[in-house]
This record gives sequence, C-alpha cells and structure tokens, in this order.
Amino acid sequence: MTDEDFLRHLDAHGASPERWPPELRAAAEAALARSPALRAAREEAQAFDGLLAGTAPEPADARIDRLLSAVGEAARAMPQDGLTVLLLGRMPRRAAAGLSVALLALGWMAGSWMAGSLSGPAALSPPQELALLHENVVTLFDGDSR
Repeated sequence: MTDEDFLRHLDAHGASPERWPPELRAAAEAALARSPALRAAREEAQAFDGLLAGTAPEPADARIDRLLSAVGEAARAMPQDGLTVLLLGRMPRRAAAGLSVALLALGWMAGSWMAGSLSGPAALSPPQELALLHENVVTLFDGDSR
C-alpha cells in the first residue's frame, strides 16, 4: 500500500482499524510500521475522530447574551427596508413618491371606469377609417385595396 493509498483510506474510513475493510488492514499496518509520517497522520485522525465522537460543549449563557446583544445592535444600526423598497427597488425618494402617486391615480381611474362613473375609451365613429400597411400596400378596413 502506498502512502497516498493509506491517506485516502484514512480519510475515508477514519483512524479506527475496525472501520477499515478487512483486506486493507494488514497492508495498512505494514505501511504504518515503515512510515513515521503515516503514524503522525493516523494520530491526527484519531484526535479528529475523538472530537467527532464527543459531545459539543454547552455555550455559556453570558456568551449567548453577548451575541444576542451584538446582533440586536447591528440590526438597529442597519436601515430597515420598507414596502416601497421591496416593491419598487432602491430609487430616490422623489422618484418613488412620484411613481406611487401615478400608480394611485391610475388605480383610481381604472376603478372609476370599472364602476361606470367614467366613460370608457371613445369608440371610432363610422365615417373614420383605419389603415394598415402590409407589404407596401395600404389596405383599409372596408376591404378595398388602394
């Protein structure tokens, strides 16, 4: 077993020989016997396995209080985004106010039109004609080509 193979298996299976596949254990022991670097790598892996196997230390209440107060201070220092920023994005206040007034007026007009208090778009009177251009030929809606 080469050193690279040993290190790859060490990363995959950990430092405990019980977790290694049985066919690799003898070759791993031989590699450990000949290389002090591999023994040092195994000791580091054992220390890491010990950290993973242990329970996480409980944080101190004072530390939690300090973290919560720091987060609160940072939140109070940061300007809060309002509904306008969420809907319209960041823009100068005058532009946002103008756009809001225009949208409000448009909504009022649309609501009044739907309620019937405003007349709808004016219909074309019969003597008026509309023309469409298609392939350099003017065609009127009365069906005649000119």
